[in-house]
This record gives sequence, C-alpha cells and structure tokens, in this order.
Amino acid sequence: MADVASTSLDTTIGVIFVGFLFTGCLFGVTSAQSTWYFRHYPNDRHILKLLVRTIWVLDAVHLGLYGATMFTYLVQKQAANSGQNPLPWTSNVQLLCNAFAIAIIQSFYALRIWTLSKQRILLAVMITFIVATWAFSVVLFIKTLLTKTVAQFVLLTPFDIALSVMSASTDGLLCGALVVLLCRSRTGTTGANRLINKLMLYTVHTSLLTSIYAILSVIMVLVSPMSSWFVMFYYIGARLYSVSVLATLNAREGLRVQAEKMGQLSLPEIQITSPSVPKQSSAARSRTPDGIVVSMSSNTTSTLDKSVSTSASRLHCDGDRCYMMPSQSLSDLRMEWPNVESGTVDFTVA
Repeated sequence: MADVASTSLDTTIGVIFVGFLFTGCLFGVTSAQSTWYFRHYPNDRHILKLLVRTIWVLDAVHLGLYGATMFTYLVQKQAANSGQNPLPWTSNVQLLCNAFAIAIIQSFYALRIWTLSKQRILLAVMITFIVATWAFSVVLFIKTLLTKTVAQFVLLTPFDIALSVMSASTDGLLCGALVVLLCRSRTGTTGANRLINKLMLYTVHTSLLTSIYAILSVIMVLVSPMSSWFVMFYYIGARLYSVSVLATLNAREGLRVQAEKMGQLSLPEIQITSPSVPKQSSAARSRTPDGIVVSMSSNTTSTLDKSVSTSASRLHCDGDRCYMMPSQSLSDLRMEWPNVESGTVDFTVA
C-alpha cells in the first residue's frame, strides 16, 4: 500500500515539482534574453519593447503562481491525500496566464507572416487557429474552476487533448506559412539563398520545440491520464514559446552581420545617393500609408520599416527579421517618398 502511495506521489506531485524546476530554469533564460534585448536594441520600435515586457511579466506571474501551488501541495497539505484535495486557485490562474501568453506570441508570428504575404485569407485562417487555441485554454480554465478535487481532473482529459492538438496545429500552420514565404523569396543568388536557408532552418527549429511538447502532452494524457505528466509538458511548452520569440528578436543583429559578410548589402545602413543639394536646416517626420517612417533632417535621414533595394535583391525588414525578397527598382522605391527628390538618403534598417 505504501508503494502505491509512493508511486502516486511520484507521478503527481513529484512530476509537477520537476516541471516547476524546469519552468524556473526557462524563466532564467527568458530574463537573460530580455536583458540582452534591451541592451542591444534600445532604439527598437515601442510595440516590440512592449511585447518583450509583456512576455517577461506573464512568465514571472506564471512562475509565482506555480511556486504558490507547490507551497500549497508540499507545505500546507504536506502531500497527504493529494487526490482528494481541492485544486489550488493558483493552479487555475496558471492556465489563464498561459492562454494569454501563447495567444500574444502566436499573434506576433501571424503579424510577421501577414507583413510578408499580405494575404487576407491566410491571415483569417491564422487568426481562427489562434483564437481557437485561446478558447480551448479558457474553457479548460473554467472547467478546472468547477472541478472539486485533484482526482476529478482526469475527467478533463478530452479538453486537455483538444488544447494540445490545437496548439500543435497552430504552431505547424505558422511555421509552414513562414517557410513557404521564405522559399518564394529565393533570388537565385547563392549568398541570398544561403541566408534564406538559415532563416528557414531557424524557423523550423523554434516552432518544432513547442510542437514537440504539445504532442508529448497528448501522448502522456492518453497513456497515463491519472498522472500529472500532461501538466508538466504543457507548462514547459508554454515557457518555450517565450524563449523562442525572444530568441527570434535577438537574432536580428546576427542575421545582419551574416548578410554583410555575404556581400549582398551593407547593414545596418544602406545609402542611396542622388545629385547633391544643399543640406536642409529644418527637420520633419512623416509616415507613409505603408508604415514607412520618413525623418527629414540636415542629412535627410530616413528610418525604413519596410524594404530597400539593391541591384540584385531586396531586403525586407518587419521589425524582427530581415528577408531577401525579389528585386524592386529604385524608381519604385522613390515612389514611396514623393517629397524626396534629391540629396543623400540614409536608410537605417529597424
């Protein structure tokens, strides 16, 4: 009888405790990535800074709730009759916290894909999957509120499976869409294609981690529904979302350096010079309908949020990554700045 009780603790409280340790380690990684981001990208767009702050706060709140849950189980309840104990409210709120964090991060990836493709149907499909994943999380949260004891949590197995399958499907859709767009961006140039291949490999790796943990959650809830393996994999997978998106943001500088070494263009500044004119003494700033911020100063300096051309290819930057796209003529590029007729224009990739 003692062996049975010990085994029950190993696969319930013990597994949750192991998940807490891994989650704490991943929060350390997230904190280090956030610090790196703010030190190396102090002039990044405000929306991206807000994204990083939000992710870090949600991770911190989740870890605090996780710690409170473990304190309730191990200290207050002393792991006695854990199956008959009510589910702590902190554990319920953890689900809601994860739901918002995952929805925000998946929306970020969807926005990046929309920036590259401009396909409304694809955007609608991505939004549908993201909202469905969030809805399943909220439903599971409500169901846990109505569950009276930990032992009754097994009754929520269908909702656990639905949530994990939906999460993996959404990750696969976002990853597949981005890979297809990158494949279409090949220019035929060896250096540019090599960079695109690295981007595709990086995209697959970051999406693969979260998908693997979602699949493991499904497998464990089917194989061992009475254990807490599903909870552990679900919480770790949610933290991997944060790690992957911060790694994506912090990888931009490395991609710029690689592009410079390939000799495709000069980053982070690309200069296009036309006949010289006297420098302007006044300064002005405007934004085009496409979201391009134009800042006119004594050196006629412009900050580029979209794309800029070279003789063979075009670099597209959406605020988190840079991609090689098909060539765009300089005359078309000038159409986006109708008020700039001459002078030196410095494009700084955001």
